Amino acid sequence: MSAPLVVVEDRDRVRHVRLNRPDKINALNAGMMTGIAEAVSRADPGRTDLVVLSGEGPRGFCAGADIAEFAQGAAALETQEHALVAMIEAFAHTPLPVAVMAHGRALGAGGTLMTLADLVIASDDLSFGFPEIRFGMYPVIVHGALMYKLSEAQSAQLCLSGRTLGAQEAMTLGLVTRIVPRAAFDTEAPEALRFFAERAVALKIGKRAWRQGDAGATLGARVRALAPLMLENFAHPDVQARIATALGPARG
Repeated sequence: MSAPLVVVEDRDRVRHVRLNRPDKINALNAGMMTGIAEAVSRADPGRTDLVVLSGEGPRGFCAGADIAEFAQGAAALETQEHALVAMIEAFAHTPLPVAVMAHGRALGAGGTLMTLADLVIASDDLSFGFPEIRFGMYPVIVHGALMYKLSEAQSAQLCLSGRTLGAQEAMTLGLVTRIVPRAAFDTEAPEALRFFAERAVALKIGKRAWRQGDAGATLGARVRALAPLMLENFAHPDVQARIATALGPARG
């Protein structure tokens, strides 16, 4: 029996959600996105103070959405689009603070998870960005999620440029809470999170303040409205040709 691709464990009032696909740098297929959405939305506020996401393996937190999956055709892409929107909405509507421990690559959908988190502990080798433009795709749902924390202009430029940011640049934009050395990430990142977990009352007050401004409802409505544009963009022959070239012989 194969190991689950999303591992959920509850310990000491913290729900740990670990992406467990290290051979693909934890690239998210639709099932994984659904699993993350359920893990976040079903966490019991009476028994949980903090939700923490992390990624298995040395190469990174999450390399993005699984291109091979949505390249299977329009139906697969639509399934992935619905799962991505559900995942974003789970973050938008949970009353619990969410933290991400991000090391190495945090790209595309992985960068989106980082953006949606209330706290991000990043390693100093972080590689954060949205490379979809290389395939001729504008990451329109990502743009909607980025506007949760960034201005419209900043969101657009990250999506249009495909530029990769390091940990310090991401921290300057307000997307990273604390940076720790990669060599000590496995010990220092949990220690940093422990500091915040011990101050759960303050974190929950902060999350309530955010929710009172209807930010979550706005974010959810925004990504739902933008989602059809993702399907339209993918349907263009130039996009499909670029993705097929990138996948090469591995396709199918």
